[in-house]
Amino acid sequence: MVYQAAYLSAAHSHLSDRDVRDILLASQRNNAPAGISGMLLLIDQVFFQVLEGDQAAVEATLARIARDPRHSGIIHVLAAERPEPHFPDWSMGFEKFVYREAGVPTPDAVPFDIADIARNPSVSALAGKAPELISFMRALYRGRDMRGAPVLDRTA
Repeated sequence: MVYQAAYLSAAHSHLSDRDVRDILLASQRNNAPAGISGMLLLIDQVFFQVLEGDQAAVEATLARIARDPRHSGIIHVLAAERPEPHFPDWSMGFEKFVYREAGVPTPDAVPFDIADIARNPSVSALAGKAPELISFMRALYRGRDMRGAPVLDRTA
């Protein structure tokens, strides 16, 4: 059995590509020795991350992540035991999706505010969406025949 946890959070408004690269390098450095695997999605300014491994190691990692000032408003949407990991070969896989240009207002769209979600009494409904997001992430993992996390440019 493997423990799996997932959360949503709001990326800091000034998060740069270099910040994201630093997050991924730290994840690769810290997760493999702790036996943790997972994947991180950055969708506009929203993180969705899945971590899996020994429960104590995952919870310690989540506690460290919660102290990171590069994001806020963590909403835990999944914590469960699974028969096997979804991302066994990744210390931390990553995908970034951009649906709107930074600084460009979109008509008829209200900017995403994770604090609004956290105050919403139906936030528990998010937990029901976590398996769908994890399935999507797993499809990326398998569809690209990926065996490990992407190699990062350490000079950028």
